[in-house]
Amino acid sequence: MSKFNKKSVSFMLFDWGTSPIPTIHTTFIFSVYFVNSIAVDNGTFFWACILGFSGFLTAILSPILGSFSDKKGNRKFILFILTIFGFISTSLLWFALPGSEYLVFATVFSCLSILCMELIFVLYNSLLCKASDEKSYGQISGLSWCAGYLGGIASLIFCLLIFIFPENLPFGISKEHAGDVRACMLFISIWLLLFCLPLFFYVKEPKKNPTQHNTFNYLNRGLKMIFKSKTLLRYFIARIFYFDALVTLFAFGGIYATKVFNFDKIEILYFAVLINISAALGALFGGYLDDKISPFKTIKLSLLGLVFSGLILISIENKIFFWMVSFFLGFFVGPLQSSSRVLLVKIVPENRGSQFFGIAIFSGKITSFLGPLIYGSLVMSFGSQKYGMFFVILLFLISYFILGKSEPRKLAEK
Repeated sequence: MSKFNKKSVSFMLFDWGTSPIPTIHTTFIFSVYFVNSIAVDNGTFFWACILGFSGFLTAILSPILGSFSDKKGNRKFILFILTIFGFISTSLLWFALPGSEYLVFATVFSCLSILCMELIFVLYNSLLCKASDEKSYGQISGLSWCAGYLGGIASLIFCLLIFIFPENLPFGISKEHAGDVRACMLFISIWLLLFCLPLFFYVKEPKKNPTQHNTFNYLNRGLKMIFKSKTLLRYFIARIFYFDALVTLFAFGGIYATKVFNFDKIEILYFAVLINISAALGALFGGYLDDKISPFKTIKLSLLGLVFSGLILISIENKIFFWMVSFFLGFFVGPLQSSSRVLLVKIVPENRGSQFFGIAIFSGKITSFLGPLIYGSLVMSFGSQKYGMFFVILLFLISYFILGKSEPRKLAEK
């Protein structure tokens, strides 16, 4: 099988297609609009509730959805339904006008959009086994993560240049009633649909699991498989720590730059671009390592890279050095995420792929509130962002030692 064909390219395009929604909706443009113009009173609290509730639902539903789709052999169909719901819920935010009377409307459809975009990856990640052959899992996964990072940045630049910065907007759109921000939601919805559709034509459905158990018994058997394998159990526990660390790093990276190095809004935007580009390059390099030395070893190297980069980061005071070290920090984030997908695809039977990715997302989400909470508590207690960032480094280090030296072995089909 050629590395680059309709299957692998459509898999990469799906990552490119989904990335603008978390970038534009959750992080940069709509979230700011929601806090400042819709939920004028306690906007940050309401947005945190949206993120928290959608994250909780993602954690609970992911293993169930994954197990159900394995049993029914309909991963692509459910993925298509989630993609359509994501498209509809995001595009409906065009109608979220400024004012508290739109608070409930914006909250409901923001939550639905975020939930769909999270659940999508239970099924999408499991399709890697059909988008590539085993010898190039790493490179195709790395390329798709790279496409996702670059897609997020590209969509942000497009939105800023087409809708946010200009005084005269295209298609007869007016800036009145935040038409520029709301137009961004239509733009990324169309982007989602346009680039995600090829996957449904070119990537085949994975094997259906022949189990006769109901969904919850089948899920229980999957959990037992994890607990019977010490190396796999160690991996899932380590995931809890390093995904908590990543969530906290993403949440507070910009705040750290602002508080410690006095970054202004434009510098924060450049900082986000730098991190995404470096992570994209790291994912490419990590994908190459996955196929050469194994994704397990790539994960461990990435964790060490994050620990050492982080320690240097909190010890420097020079702004130029901060930019340089931040590049390396982002570089190790990319392969940590991409290689985690490759490892599961390599060791989990094809007909249990969605279930295990569902469990993986559960492990990454269920305690994701703790990292930011502890980070904030440390900063409040000691009056310095560096204590919070040291906690993030500690999480990466703990996960490195939990992983141990032995790689998880491929599970037998059951």
